Amino acid sequence: MPLNATEEFVYKLCSESFLSLWSYANPRKKPNGKELCDVLVVSGSDVIIFSVKHVNLRKEGSHEVNLERWKRRAIEESVSQVYGAERILKGLTHVVKNDSTLGVALPEPEVTRIHRVAVALGSDGTMGMPYGDFGKGFVHVFDEAATEILLSELDTISDFVKYLRDKEQFLQSAKLECEGSEEDLLAGYLHGGKQFWPNYDVVVIKSGTWKAFQALPEYINKKAADKDSYAWDGVIEVFCRDILKDNLEFSSGLSESERSVRAMAQEDRFARRVIGKSWLDFRDKSHEVRSRMVHSPSGMVYVFLATPHGYPRNARQAELGNRCFVARGKSSPKERVIGLATEQYMPGKKGFSFDLVYLYKPDWTDKDQEMMSKMQAELGYFVDPRLTTTEEDEYPTQVKGAD
Repeated sequence: MPLNATEEFVYKLCSESFLSLWSYANPRKKPNGKELCDVLVVSGSDVIIFSVKHVNLRKEGSHEVNLERWKRRAIEESVSQVYGAERILKGLTHVVKNDSTLGVALPEPEVTRIHRVAVALGSDGTMGMPYGDFGKGFVHVFDEAATEILLSELDTISDFVKYLRDKEQFLQSAKLECEGSEEDLLAGYLHGGKQFWPNYDVVVIKSGTWKAFQALPEYINKKAADKDSYAWDGVIEVFCRDILKDNLEFSSGLSESERSVRAMAQEDRFARRVIGKSWLDFRDKSHEVRSRMVHSPSGMVYVFLATPHGYPRNARQAELGNRCFVARGKSSPKERVIGLATEQYMPGKKGFSFDLVYLYKPDWTDKDQEMMSKMQAELGYFVDPRLTTTEEDEYPTQVKGAD
């Protein structure tokens, strides 16, 4: 079933922010069943339910009556759909896509974190959006501007979910007097280091806070520095497309593949900047450096490997797996290692392939250490690595390379 313009607006923002593998437009309650909600986003334990309603606010007649009618149709009906979708999801094991095929597995009920979002369009910014518990759990209510800004600024699943969770917890203990809009609240949150104000009973948010925040040199520098992070988004989206088309050679099914790529996608924007810069640098130097180990701010360890064009894929996959094993031993107590292999970079040459390894090994034994030492002695993996330490500020006072 095709999306209407309203649903397309939200789905496009979600798929760009959270990537195609985890964003579903018009999912079903069951195969060949009715629509569950407008957009569903699933990543690990986090499930975001979006209900989108577009109702034009009438200008003729009583303004108060028009507002009440608009709230009932745009907000209350949207909230009702969110609650209904949450109830149905408790009985499902997988997302049911709008073509009735199955998407990713849903998390187990005991670990599921539901985030409820009602998008109410059509008020033209003339009305403040309510929020809170409408009877069956906290619901975030956003208008057009807030939806676009939030999903553009918090454009990873980790950043967006953290904002929703932090906002909900904050509003349970403090009173908010918002003279502005949702984006003004977002500005205060970001300026406070991605946290709301602790130990305050009442917080007043002034209109214009968001525009003032955008004008800060640190914000402008952050946007410039973040450009490298989208190289990592590009790598993830390549895997997402191949998983959706069942084009992967390294994995036996959607669940195993999705778990590996999901771990990469759960890096927040700042971590992606660190990883993306390292990945681009490695790619450009791949004729000189065969492999590199990178520690993400999240605690994940990455291993990059580049081999000549035409190098046997099975040999490359084996080497990548072995290098990830060595990286796990050298990075203890880190438990997770992701390996990414490709061909040596040649500007202008089209065509490339990726291999991916996800190693989760919570325990490291003496036998593992002995095996790692033997592997290093025989194969030379990360025996005498050149260590490089870099400093990265999320909001830099200036961007390297800028005038």
